[in-house]
Amino acid sequence: MTYLWINPVSERMVSEKNLKQILTEHQLTQVRCREDWGGIVLKQYAKLMEHADGIVADARCPEAVNLIERYNEEQNLSIQVADIEPILIHCARELSERTDLAGGEKIITTPCRILAEQGNALELPRTRFVSWKDFLLELGERLGPAPESSPIPPGFFAGLSVPVLSLSGQEEIEEYLRDEIIQETTGGMLTGTTEAGNRNGKKDTARAEHSPLLLELLYCRQGCHMGDGVR
Repeated sequence: MTYLWINPVSERMVSEKNLKQILTEHQLTQVRCREDWGGIVLKQYAKLMEHADGIVADARCPEAVNLIERYNEEQNLSIQVADIEPILIHCARELSERTDLAGGEKIITTPCRILAEQGNALELPRTRFVSWKDFLLELGERLGPAPESSPIPPGFFAGLSVPVLSLSGQEEIEEYLRDEIIQETTGGMLTGTTEAGNRNGKKDTARAEHSPLLLELLYCRQGCHMGDGVR
C-alpha cells in the first residue's frame, strides 16, 4: 500500500476526475491529516512572540530561511529564525507516525523542491517527500496549470497581537534586509509600515529597537503557487 498526501497548492491543479484516475492507475491511496496543523502552527507563533525580543523570521519557507541565515552570517544581522517547522512537515510527521498507515509507504508532495529536500533530510520512517511536478514526471502524468493564487497567501499571521511585516518575493525580502543592515550599522531604529497592518488599512508606527516584530516570509511572490515544484 502506498499512501499519497497532496499539498493544498497541488490539489488545486488536478480535477477530481483526473485525480481519481491517477490514484487508480498507480495504486495510490490519498490520505489527509487529522490535526489542524495550520491552526497549531499559528498558535506556536503566537506563543513564541509573547516572549520575543527583536525581529523574528517566519520559518515556514525554507528558501526564505536560507536567505535570512545567509544575511545573518555574511552581514552580521541578528534576525532570529523561529524554531517552528513548516506546516507541511508537521503534517508529514503525523502521517509517518500514524498506526493506521504503518503498513505502507507515505509520499508527501510539496510545492517546491527545497521543501522536499528539507523533508527528506529528516529521514522519517517509510516517508518520502517529492515535489508535485517531479512526482507526476515519475508517474508519466502531465502537469496541469498552476493556480492563479495561493491557498495560503500572505496574511497567515493576521490577528496576532504583535506587529507583522509581510514580505513576498526574493527582491522584497532582500530590500528589507539591506535596509536592516543600514539600520544596524547606523544604530537607528526601523521605521515604516507593515503589510500586515496595510491589510487592515492601518499603518504601524516606528518600532523600538528591541520590540517584537514578526517577519512573514514567502520566497515565491505572493505564495507557494509560484514554487518550482508546481510550475
